[in-house]
Amino acid sequence: MTSTPDLPSAETLYAVFFAPWFDPADPRDPRLRSDIEEIELPPGTHPRTLCELNPEERRQVETFLANITRAAFSDLPALLDVGGEPDISWLDALARKATPAQLRAWLQSSNPENPQNNYLLLTCELGALLAVLLQRKHPGLRWIEDLPYFESGLFDLNRRVRIPVFHWAVKALSGDSETGLHEKIDAALKFLRDL
Repeated sequence: MTSTPDLPSAETLYAVFFAPWFDPADPRDPRLRSDIEEIELPPGTHPRTLCELNPEERRQVETFLANITRAAFSDLPALLDVGGEPDISWLDALARKATPAQLRAWLQSSNPENPQNNYLLLTCELGALLAVLLQRKHPGLRWIEDLPYFESGLFDLNRRVRIPVFHWAVKALSGDSETGLHEKIDAALKFLRDL
């Protein structure tokens, strides 16, 4: 994947397809996150305190994450013409499939006012796939659930970093994707292992 100026930027796509789903009372500025976020977590503090959810909200997000992961395993093989267990080759297939013309087609068929639109679902399924691939290579990564669900990310307690996988997916499916997901995973894993 390379930068394509005639496609919307990741920031624009996040603002159009994701930011509207934030609760209006949420004080955060809905914007795209950096690829790896260093997190201040005092010793003895549970990582779940990073996102204050009540038990029902946490269950809802956990259910969504499980469902979107199952959907990714079901939908992506046909879309990407891949088979077998999800692995890095799925990302290589996505890089071949997500041409500028295909990205434009996905965007044109997606109504941002519909939470089931093609772009949002594909992006979330890709984020779930990224989480699975990262967790397989680095089992210490754990979900930190958040609302909206696409603000959830993987957290590594040893390095105290959060990886916003859904934001990686937005960047990958935009006009300014310059780093392939395969390379991003390799770089993140190297960072996590180099203490």
